[in-house]
Amino acid sequence: MKVSIRVFGFPIADYAPIARRADELGFEALWIPEHLVAPLAFEANYPYRSTGRPSFLPDTPFADAWVMLSHLAAVTTRIRLGVGVFVLPLRNPFVVAKAAGTAQELSRGRVLMGVGIGWMREEFAAVDAKFERRGARTDEMLAVMKKLWSGQPVEHAGEWYQFDPLQMSPGLTQPMPIIMGGAGEQALRRAARIGDGWYGPPCELAAAIDYRSALHRELEAAGRDKSAFQLWVRGPVATDESAVKDGLAKFQEAGFEHVVMQVPLDLPDNAARIDWVERLSRWVTP
Repeated sequence: MKVSIRVFGFPIADYAPIARRADELGFEALWIPEHLVAPLAFEANYPYRSTGRPSFLPDTPFADAWVMLSHLAAVTTRIRLGVGVFVLPLRNPFVVAKAAGTAQELSRGRVLMGVGIGWMREEFAAVDAKFERRGARTDEMLAVMKKLWSGQPVEHAGEWYQFDPLQMSPGLTQPMPIIMGGAGEQALRRAARIGDGWYGPPCELAAAIDYRSALHRELEAAGRDKSAFQLWVRGPVATDESAVKDGLAKFQEAGFEHVVMQVPLDLPDNAARIDWVERLSRWVTP
């Protein structure tokens, strides 16, 4: 089992020192979350908490994903860099392909592109993006972006995007894994159909096992090899050594290969966060 860390809710200038230390300590990946804007009033329909409200407030800092991952790539050498997950249908696929592709090249192939379709209608309305059929639009956006990342002359004639032959350079020298988010039936089916992996929501172990079973059924239905499909699940959020060790042991016993641990939000400063990362490294090293 490989362990990653998730950095969220801190001043964005604090991320680089954490990433540098996590890189030195051998963690598999560092993940950041993503939202474009936070409407002050919205329907409480966040799907992963009983309150219907997300864990962040409107003043929670969110960095631009591709600027941040490029920044972190400059201070690290081997750790993978993921966004979990990027709300793709809020954007233009050409702009995202250029920005994400640049981050992938600057990191020398270390980016994990988590993709979600979003849940907050008000965020879409704020930037004049269509909320309806955003899932199908995401499918086509990814198809367009993969063409652009080839670095070759390409054209496209789809439902939402049409263009004559053009070229985006440079192309990717290494493929960028597309790690789909979401845990609804359609999201799991989309992940199994077009994703290279899946990034899970915060949930208990039993729910993670259920999601894995559903993904394996969808992969089989799509005729895909489940051994080539990576599942990134969220581990327990804790500062106590025994709670972390016990939680991770249960995920390992359940056969999960990639577990993401949240740097606790209640740590007072960046020195304490880096200390927690160092302690986590000792806790997970055999």
